[in-house]
Amino acid sequence: MKTIMPGLLGNRRLARKLGDEILAGSLSHAYIISGPRGSGKHTLALNIAAALACENKSKDSLPLPCGRCLNCEKILGGISPDISVIGLEDKASIGVDVIRQIRLDTLKAPNDTETKVYIIEDADKMTVQAQNAFLLTLEEPPSYVLFLLLCERPEELLETVRSRAPVLRTEPLSAEQIADRLAQEPQMAQLKKNSPDEFYETVMAADGKLGTALRLANAERRQDVLDARRHAEEFVVAMSRRSAGSDTFDVLSAFPKSRAEISDRLTLIITALRDLCLLKRSEDAPLCFYYSREDALELSDRFTVSALISLTEACESARLAILRSANTKLTLLNLVSRGNYGK
Repeated sequence: MKTIMPGLLGNRRLARKLGDEILAGSLSHAYIISGPRGSGKHTLALNIAAALACENKSKDSLPLPCGRCLNCEKILGGISPDISVIGLEDKASIGVDVIRQIRLDTLKAPNDTETKVYIIEDADKMTVQAQNAFLLTLEEPPSYVLFLLLCERPEELLETVRSRAPVLRTEPLSAEQIADRLAQEPQMAQLKKNSPDEFYETVMAADGKLGTALRLANAERRQDVLDARRHAEEFVVAMSRRSAGSDTFDVLSAFPKSRAEISDRLTLIITALRDLCLLKRSEDAPLCFYYSREDALELSDRFTVSALISLTEACESARLAILRSANTKLTLLNLVSRGNYGK
């Protein structure tokens, strides 16, 4: 069987579906590619474009895209004149003027290949006016045009837009896939050798998103993320004790200052609590926060199921209250002092 999109990590079912459509000539003129930031949407879009233009697509002995023909090299290298990438460019939204420019550009035939591909990143940030203008092109595009709309929240797109473009959803990668790929980076391979705990903490911090994992290969970015994870774990450990002690108030003082960052930190804590709750039901449950199952099991034994549920609900209530402008210090203090969560 022909290998499809070997440069795409994970999402094999999606790759196979698209590869079959490309080989059969039945690809739609537009797709919405949905998934969290860092989940491989842009890589998927480039692979679709390269597969369409691949000069060796009919050769069963070669993958699709082959990665070695001139078209593949240009597209995957980001230098093809037939691939246009449109994004926010430091703006809050994509306005109607950008869409009008795309419409004018579609009137020009491709240069090197048979298809002009427009990759619109953050497509869910198009204004309503821009989306309505885009419909004029989306409804009757030239036969040589393909639109790939990348977004995190497809529901933000107008129904009229969504009805004209099938939604493709990227799936998170497994921790094993992330670890294997990160180990190919020289600095991360060295980290795995010298500090395996930090390496696997980084793997879990990536949350199944390769783009995020590769960004965390940067030591400075990684440290900020790992500090946040350690604080979340210290918070849960402090809550496992029957009464508040000095460590409880230490974790309070370690919360960030801004409301958005506090919300993110509480979300991280809720993820850790979810792991512990799942382990109460099955020791083989898949984990999203803890990389050490033994440590997580030991910590989960300090709680009852009802206590974990109660603490999770308290954290979510505190998070929402803080986003609604409640006093942050008082809300967090109430969170840690409202009851005994440990056994």
